[in-house]
Amino acid sequence: MTKNVDTDSICNRVERLINEFEQSRDTDSTEIGRQFAQLQRIMADTRDNCPSIEGAKPMNRLKNRYKDVLPYDKHRVTLEFENDSDYINASFIEDFHGNRRYIAAQGPIDDSVTDFLQMIWEYQITSVICTANEIEAGRFKFRRYWPDEEKSIQFGRFRVSKDETSDKAFTCEYYKIRPLIISQGENRRHILLYHFLYWLDHDVPDDESPILELLLRLYDDRHLSPDTPILVHCSAGCGRTGSIIAIDLCRLLLRDEHLFLSKSYQINPIYEIASHIRQFRIALIQTVKQYLFVHKMFVFIMKSNNNIALQSLANNDENQALHSSLSSMKSSSPSSISSSSRRSSGHASIQLRNPPVGRRVKINTNTSNKPSPLLLLSDFYLPLPQITAIENKSEQPPPIPPRSSLLNTTNKHIEGQFVRPGETPIKAKRTIFRSRNVKRREPTVTTTTATLKSVRSDSADPLSDPSSRHHQRNSTYRHQIIDEQGTNSD
Repeated sequence: MTKNVDTDSICNRVERLINEFEQSRDTDSTEIGRQFAQLQRIMADTRDNCPSIEGAKPMNRLKNRYKDVLPYDKHRVTLEFENDSDYINASFIEDFHGNRRYIAAQGPIDDSVTDFLQMIWEYQITSVICTANEIEAGRFKFRRYWPDEEKSIQFGRFRVSKDETSDKAFTCEYYKIRPLIISQGENRRHILLYHFLYWLDHDVPDDESPILELLLRLYDDRHLSPDTPILVHCSAGCGRTGSIIAIDLCRLLLRDEHLFLSKSYQINPIYEIASHIRQFRIALIQTVKQYLFVHKMFVFIMKSNNNIALQSLANNDENQALHSSLSSMKSSSPSSISSSSRRSSGHASIQLRNPPVGRRVKINTNTSNKPSPLLLLSDFYLPLPQITAIENKSEQPPPIPPRSSLLNTTNKHIEGQFVRPGETPIKAKRTIFRSRNVKRREPTVTTTTATLKSVRSDSADPLSDPSSRHHQRNSTYRHQIIDEQGTNSD
């Protein structure tokens, strides 16, 4: 292990960049401002060289919230071919070793929510991070796909219900953890939704610690399925989504000594991470303010753990080490990171917060008021299982993560058997709406019952039923999507 002077110098250099940006009246002339401008230029070149043909097809147009935020064909997520398209607005994001560790996705809309759940099902996703709210500043940002006041909610062939038996439910001021069950016939999948509540569109949180708390909890819960992709979404699947992925890659970088101390990452670690993820999806980390926030998170993670000894990916198993560490910490006295001390260089631990008394999630009598476990920040850096780097010298993309087909069996021991379900969802007639920026060939669309019936929707979805109490909101949401398709937003 190299001396701490290496990590100290990198941390100090990043801090100087942050201070320069925050104290400057002309942020475009700062190093962070110039780096972000360079990222924007590179993105324009990437967009010219990486086509997005599938997302632009007329049959897929209604599945996109914004017409200028489409996945690159080379890195897009594909679904089992069902009707006439395998398309969803989502992209694989690789880690530093060529492994498809994340899926960055657009938040589901009415015309894609069933596809969104199918993606979770096919790729056996167990961890979902949502960084947006359904409604922000009076605008719909995505179609809520989990039950709130209801016990369950149906989308086509998928039913999503609350997992009342899980002990993972958690609520605090900044985020919620929602245990969910996705069912298709007799088959069920358990997922955990990590919902960050206070990250506004094009903005950043005002505190770094809740982001780290959320990631700590996610990796503590992933020990049963560490090899499946982590699904991250906001509204467009760009700014907030890219920021979360970049922050987690900062964590991975700080655990890989060889990579972290390489020449390129020593000079501009955050710039290298941002350049890396933007190969796979457009506009990840969408604003310079979000780019600055990733710098702050990088410094926060380093300082919170006293510039811990970096550990290579080739060490021992992450899950085994994490569980043994958690067991040994139960007798430790809790401590927390205050706003005044969380940037100090002393060794720190973080007390995962309990929800306020009035907002505690009651799962069962024995555990609802149990204090949250104490997790040391050093656990955040425990090494992953050894992964063989994938050398992508050819044009072929790396292997797609394992996924299961739509199973028509209740036998959990034959998940590899690919069987088409006996039923197919009703094919509803689509009406293709064009953006107001495109010359219309059809008459102007009016909001009538007949028009709504002609738009593709899931027959079992209560929001698609004109007689439902949600009809007016659903109509407003659909027309908002149509109106916004020419606007790049997140």
